[in-house]
Amino acid sequence: MSEGHHTIELIWKGLNILAFLGIVYYFGKKPVSEAFSRYFQGLTERLIQSEKDLRDATEELRKAKENLQDAQRRYEEQLKLAQETAKLTKEEEEKKAREIAGRIREKAKEVIEIELKKAKEELIRYGAEKAYALAVEALKEKFEDERVQSLYIERSLKKLEAKK
Repeated sequence: MSEGHHTIELIWKGLNILAFLGIVYYFGKKPVSEAFSRYFQGLTERLIQSEKDLRDATEELRKAKENLQDAQRRYEEQLKLAQETAKLTKEEEEKKAREIAGRIREKAKEVIEIELKKAKEELIRYGAEKAYALAVEALKEKFEDERVQSLYIERSLKKLEAKK
């Protein structure tokens, strides 16, 4: 009997457990299924939101890349424009500098010619004065000789007689 008693006891324990599980299932089915439903719904919503955030982030990344490419293109264009402007400005400034240098050379030539002409005139005047002074000195020396004086007077008288 002890074996049969254990069997009955096991059957009653099994039935008690089944009854307990049935009661738990009957009363807990709705709240547990709602809890699991909310849990899975929350997971689904978070997954959908994560996918949306990923799409948004991907779109923002694409736009950022486009903006970066556009900025690089504009940078290169502006750099090229700045280089061309600098080149043109340099050429213009060099041209102006050459023109100014040419005008300075022309003015210098004019000034040199004027100064050279003045120097030549002064040299001629100085030479004439020196020649005159030397001639006067030479004549004074010659006129100290009485014979030269009398010859000069005779010639001068002949010229005067010839003019009358």
